[in-house]
Amino acid sequence: MKKIFTLLAIGVLNLSFCQGVSFEKTSFKEALQKAKKENKILFMDCYTTWCGPCKWMTKEIFPQKEVGDFFNENFISIKIDMEKGEGIALNSEYGVNAYPTLLFIDSSGKEIHKLVGGKKAPDLIEGAKAALNPNTRISSLKEKYNNGNKDHDFLVTYLKALQAESNAANIAIVAKEIIAQSSIEKFMTNDLFFVIAAANFSYGTKEFNYLLNNKENVKALTKDYEYGTVYFRPIFGHLQKYAKECKSLEALHLEIKNSNTLFDISKFRDVKKDLSYDFYIANNELQTWYVNKLKDAEALKGEKQHIYVYYDICDEILRTPKLAASNEIIDNFITIAQNFAADRENGIIMGNIMLAKLYLHKKDKEKAQTSFDIFFEENAKAGGNNNHPSVSNLRKAIENL
Repeated sequence: MKKIFTLLAIGVLNLSFCQGVSFEKTSFKEALQKAKKENKILFMDCYTTWCGPCKWMTKEIFPQKEVGDFFNENFISIKIDMEKGEGIALNSEYGVNAYPTLLFIDSSGKEIHKLVGGKKAPDLIEGAKAALNPNTRISSLKEKYNNGNKDHDFLVTYLKALQAESNAANIAIVAKEIIAQSSIEKFMTNDLFFVIAAANFSYGTKEFNYLLNNKENVKALTKDYEYGTVYFRPIFGHLQKYAKECKSLEALHLEIKNSNTLFDISKFRDVKKDLSYDFYIANNELQTWYVNKLKDAEALKGEKQHIYVYYDICDEILRTPKLAASNEIIDNFITIAQNFAADRENGIIMGNIMLAKLYLHKKDKEKAQTSFDIFFEENAKAGGNNNHPSVSNLRKAIENL
């Protein structure tokens, strides 16, 4: 009896391993050859070790029976780490710049369909079905669109495919084309409001004014987050532009107040503070910007995020040309980073990566390399991710000095 129970247990265990997507334990080339031999499409999960949505899909989505049944029947599947081995070259070849990227590739190696980001099981299967149909693959849809197909139903299908591959550059364009064929009122339904949300109408347009005049109807059609972003993005975009053009903080704060009467965006972020920083830079009040940023950071002293706020300030300085050109600000922040780096218990890792970036900016290769090496060693000891692109890119930039 015990022997029978053991065999049953083994059978159940084996069955559990059979569920889910069966990924080939082989090279990309061999997997592609197998797909060609079996007349199937190759499905490639492009992942990285540090990507949260990648881990979630590996743990929660790919093991599901319904997902495995569909993918194992229709595709040859392979997982490739885009930062190791052959993944580095494949990452470049297929232009992967977000993770996870889920590619569907024909037997010649050509990408025919793509999904980007973590997908729930129904969305993943729906995207995979689109890859199987030559008429709904993103590659075919793009070709038809570029050849002038402006049919309403086609454009809606194309928009959904663009959203599935997170093609931000074209989503709003196509959504606006769809709405322009009739009227915005037609899309004020549960099924079609996604087109309006995708259009991202600018502040001051007649479409955006229509949405402002119909806030209650919009709220009834959307979840809280989507409802807010419909209004937040255009209004905040307008205010950012205004902050860079106006000549006084008083005028900026008045415009913020007036905008909040249309839709209160202050609940999404500290709008007045954020836009004041834009104003300081636009009007060359760089020291005012810097002093206030440090004051905000120091207010968090003793809290876990304290040092990370300083790290963000460092990055903001280096990516903002006016700030990066200020030797006074750069040199002062080097002193701050040095103080963090001297704290072996709480600041050695973040302090040294800030120093590496700052010395790189000053083109001091020796100091940049020394700081980077300390960061890299201490980060490894702490279990940090030294394979992240930001680390690899920093290393290469220092080496190329």
